[in-house]
Amino acid sequence: MKISQFSAILALSLCTQACGEMNPPAEPQPPTQTTLRVSLFPWIPEAESFFAWIEEDFERQHPDIDLIVRAVKKSHDWEPEYVADLSYEYEQTAEALTGDGADAQDLVEVDTMLLGWLHSRDAIVPFEVGDRDYLPFAQQAVSLGGEVYGAPHWTCGYFVISEDPAIRQAADRAALLETLAARETDAVDLVGDLDGSWDSVMVYVDALHDGEPERDLVTALDEELIDPAVAESFSAIGAACTKDGVNGCDSDGVDVFARGEADALIGYSERLNPILADADRSVGELHVASAPLGDGDHPVLFTDALVLSPLCAERCREAAQQFAAYYNSDEVFETALLARDVGDDAVPRYLLPATASAFETEGVAAERLYGELRTEIEGAVPYPITGVPEARARGSIRAQIQTALGISP
Repeated sequence: MKISQFSAILALSLCTQACGEMNPPAEPQPPTQTTLRVSLFPWIPEAESFFAWIEEDFERQHPDIDLIVRAVKKSHDWEPEYVADLSYEYEQTAEALTGDGADAQDLVEVDTMLLGWLHSRDAIVPFEVGDRDYLPFAQQAVSLGGEVYGAPHWTCGYFVISEDPAIRQAADRAALLETLAARETDAVDLVGDLDGSWDSVMVYVDALHDGEPERDLVTALDEELIDPAVAESFSAIGAACTKDGVNGCDSDGVDVFARGEADALIGYSERLNPILADADRSVGELHVASAPLGDGDHPVLFTDALVLSPLCAERCREAAQQFAAYYNSDEVFETALLARDVGDDAVPRYLLPATASAFETEGVAAERLYGELRTEIEGAVPYPITGVPEARARGSIRAQIQTALGISP
């Protein structure tokens, strides 16, 4: 009996050991990552550096999210990798937000002048990141039909850049041109790209609002002929851009201005970056002012915002909210605005943030030009979020602006 009991115990022990060897305890598995595909606004200085930094820094703080930032080269039509610029090529943007192809995206940072078009195609859904002190015009630019359809991030507009601080006192186009003419230098008074299929429409809206701030800008986009006062204003600007038979109102003019061959440049605030980084720069301390393109100075500004795919639900939507909150944080803005991702000695990007607090971070507040920019955008209104793609497609505004400026189509 004792032998039988011993044998049974021994058999049970051996079986237990063998079974244990066959089925070892399962090791704890890491949490499943959520993939978030994001297309960011590509038209910024040193975009590749910033996108790489964003991807690494966000994933470090959110290891449960696999952030895939769309490559910059996919947005640039001169690159072999080009697919589409999702910030402006709205038909492809709608496809990326609603399809499941290779270029499908969960979040796309678009210029909000596309917002109405994307909404009409059911390509976006309400998306809001609260608890941020958005600039009033930026908040307006993502609001449609009582709903919020995006998280504002960048803003942008047309500015005058010059060594002459007197540009900041110019109350209208005439005063600006008088100020530049009074310098009596050998350089052309003005350069800057006021042409282009998008820019021509937007400078028209800006100039119209300068002279008639109560005018309905959406309705104005549908009118067959541009306002006569605006046409007159652009004729004067075109003359100021012309020297020795060369009209400088149809190119960005950064190199020309940086070398001191123009008294002023009209362009986006981020044009300051390549100007100040130019190895051949001869211009000295610069100043910046909102560009008075018409009979007054009432700025109209762009807003770039993250919009959400209707296919991004549940965990994807949670990840999108986390990314948008991170992307709009003061810490990320400070890194981006001062180009800290590029290096300690990098020239600031001089982009404009869509939040007031970003201007107040220690590093940004210490930059004189950011202080001037913050002052110049006070009281701005947003560009229309409906009607712009259609006005661009018709081409009539561009043709009339080209004629007024004296630029050949």
